[in-house]
Amino acid sequence: MTGPSPYVLGELEAQPGSQVRGYCTVDLGASTVALPIAITHGAEPGPVLAVTAGIHGGEYVPMVAVRQFIRDLDPAQMRGTVVASLQSSPVSFEQRRAFVNPLDGKNLNRSFPGDPGGSATSRLAAWLWENLIRPADYYVDCHCGDLPEVLDSFAGVAAGPDGAFSEQGRAVADCFDVACIIEEQLEGSAIFQAARAGVATALVEIGGQGLWSQADADVQRHGLLRVAALAGILPADGGTRPHLPVFEEAAGVLSDRHGLWFPEVHVGASVAEGTRLGRVEDALGDAVWEVLAPAAGVLAFGLSSLAAGPGDLLAYIARPVTA
Repeated sequence: MTGPSPYVLGELEAQPGSQVRGYCTVDLGASTVALPIAITHGAEPGPVLAVTAGIHGGEYVPMVAVRQFIRDLDPAQMRGTVVASLQSSPVSFEQRRAFVNPLDGKNLNRSFPGDPGGSATSRLAAWLWENLIRPADYYVDCHCGDLPEVLDSFAGVAAGPDGAFSEQGRAVADCFDVACIIEEQLEGSAIFQAARAGVATALVEIGGQGLWSQADADVQRHGLLRVAALAGILPADGGTRPHLPVFEEAAGVLSDRHGLWFPEVHVGASVAEGTRLGRVEDALGDAVWEVLAPAAGVLAFGLSSLAAGPGDLLAYIARPVTA
């Protein structure tokens, strides 16, 4: 809980009833980066909501949505604090690098809680963890499909310190108008570590392929406003949110070769075990690998790029969680 004192983060200081936008310098060892940070510090004490955008450099929808959300906030009408990182991996953004930080080739969303004495990405994760995520009562990690990725909109939740998926985390996920919730099992992701630390947290994924639209940004922005109301930072909107269906991983299909990927199933479609998902061809079109679904479920996301390489995730299949 925050009190009437200023909220300080790095070089930024927000007085009660004010919003401060600026940059925080993060030492990554051989280099430094300046993270764009906004602190909206309510006039009355209350919980802290942390928000991250741009964990991956080619995910543009949240970068627009979060800054619009921040500008919607009136600190004079708030209890508590919203702190947001608007581009959490700025070098990845500047160099249009999908998935990984070009400073060391590591995926930031596999690096939490980080290591302040580690590589560049580990240090960046540690700074975000210590300064934004761990001190929060609520946390939303805003994503979309990266540059070569297509997906059906979803939210993600992770298990808490007791190993169970919390009702608070599900309530945060339910704030977004997406197709479903997918249970997150990825140790090293921001929400996995936040949930383990007892933070009410969810991830949201809308859009992708290096594109953004105002409609997609609005879904994230409106959802963030609902989360702030759920937390008690903004006045309750009086509405009751429907529970989203919950899914779990059924299978991930990885490419075992270089080639050209021709998907044949749209994201959001149901597939049976053995359904042909697409094919990988060589440069001459002579050698073809037929890619079949190893399990039944729904195609949640996958590769949209023509270029495929060994280890690339071609398709991710999720299935409903049964009671």
